[in-house]
Amino acid sequence: RAAQSFLSLPPSTPVGMIGYSGGSVPTQWGAEVAPTYAPELALVGAAAGGLPVNLAHNLPYVSGSAGWAGVIPALVVAYQRTYGLDTDAFLSEEGRTVTAQVQDRCIAGFAASYPGLTDAAMVRPPYRSLLDVPAVVAAVGDNVMGTAGTPRIPMFLAVGDIDGTGDSVMITADVRDLAGEYCDRGVPVVYHQYDGASHTDAFPRFEADAAQFLADRFAGTPTATTCA
Repeated sequence: RAAQSFLSLPPSTPVGMIGYSGGSVPTQWGAEVAPTYAPELALVGAAAGGLPVNLAHNLPYVSGSAGWAGVIPALVVAYQRTYGLDTDAFLSEEGRTVTAQVQDRCIAGFAASYPGLTDAAMVRPPYRSLLDVPAVVAAVGDNVMGTAGTPRIPMFLAVGDIDGTGDSVMITADVRDLAGEYCDRGVPVVYHQYDGASHTDAFPRFEADAAQFLADRFAGTPTATTCA
């Protein structure tokens, strides 16, 4: 809506959405809420790659990792701002320190700055994990993809798989299952899995595939779904 207003374009203008990693979040949620939130937009398709489908699964995956443990304090900052969490009630001294250090930075600049940081180190007794904190659990539950609505447009979903679990930060099975769930709801879905690729390495492959996917949608080409 903002783009069309700025560019003085009519609502009938064909629109595609694309986003990877953090960008997949507004892309995917946008596709889910569009039918009720912005039904006047002429959306033709959405491409989302490296999706954090359910952060209750991502959190233990990145905990203690060398390259993505910085996601943990970033999550605390995001939920503190969005849900007004009383972080003093559950953060440890270390948790408060690292959260303060990252709160005004972009995640790409610090994701790998806390190698070995664990979920357990972020909290103080009696908590042993952020997922022991009811307010955090509620916030995570409020952000599980697939729960806000059903897209009415073709979807391209993609993710890497470097270790049989995920792409080093996203859970491969979660993205695959979301694709399957959309298929069950009748959404035309194209799913690509980049075996052997990390989150970073999967990005250029996603960009190329997503560009072709959206070019086909703008051209009106029927979607060759992978739902079968």
